[in-house]
Amino acid sequence: MGSIGDRIRELRGEMQQSELADKMGVHKNTMANYERGDRFPDVNILLKILEVFPDTNPAWLLTGEGSKNRSEPVQGGFVMFPRYEIEAGAGPGRNVQSEQVVDFVSFKEEWVQNFLRVPRKDLALLSVKGDSMNPTLNDGDMILVDLRSERIEDSAIYVLEFDDALLVKRIQRKLDGSVVIKSDNQLYDAEILQKDRAEALKIIGRVVWSGRRM
Repeated sequence: MGSIGDRIRELRGEMQQSELADKMGVHKNTMANYERGDRFPDVNILLKILEVFPDTNPAWLLTGEGSKNRSEPVQGGFVMFPRYEIEAGAGPGRNVQSEQVVDFVSFKEEWVQNFLRVPRKDLALLSVKGDSMNPTLNDGDMILVDLRSERIEDSAIYVLEFDDALLVKRIQRKLDGSVVIKSDNQLYDAEILQKDRAEALKIIGRVVWSGRRM
C-alpha cells in the first residue's frame, strides 16, 4: 500500500520532480519531502495533485485503498471539498485530535457560487456525530461550514469550539454577556455559559448546508 509519498511519486512517473513542484507552486525540496514522507501535504497540495492528475481516485491517493483511477471521469463544473476526520459532535462533544483529510466530496460549482454564495476557500466539510441536533441533523450527516461567520444569529446553527471539543449547536447571546447553547433534540437541556466562561467559546463557523446518506 505504501505511503502517500510513494503514491505521489507513482503519479509523477517520468515527470521530473522539479516540474511537478512547479505545477504545485512549491519548492522542489518541499516536493522531495512529500515523496520521502518527511512532510504530509496539506489540503491545498492534495487538491492541486488531483487537478494535475484528474483521473486519480482521491481515496487511493489518501489511503492507498481501492483503484488508482476514478471509476468515472471528472465532470466539468464541479469542485471538490476535503472532508476532515474531525467529527463535529452534536452530542457531548469530542476532542479535536487532528485535521487529516479522509476523502473528498464533489459539489456543483454553480450551486456553491449561486446558492451558498461563499468562497470555496472559506468552506469546510465536516461530519456530525451524535443525536442532540435531531431531527435537524442526524449522526453521520455531512455539513458545510462557512468559516467567515463570527457574528451570532439566533436562528442559525454553528460549529463551536469549547474546552478542546467541537460542538454543533444553536447559540443565543444574552445582554448580560452570557451565552445559551441549545440543542434541537428536546431530550437535551440547554446549557448557559456565564460571561466569564462564554469568553472561552470560539465560533468556528456557521452551518450553511447539510446532507445525509439515505
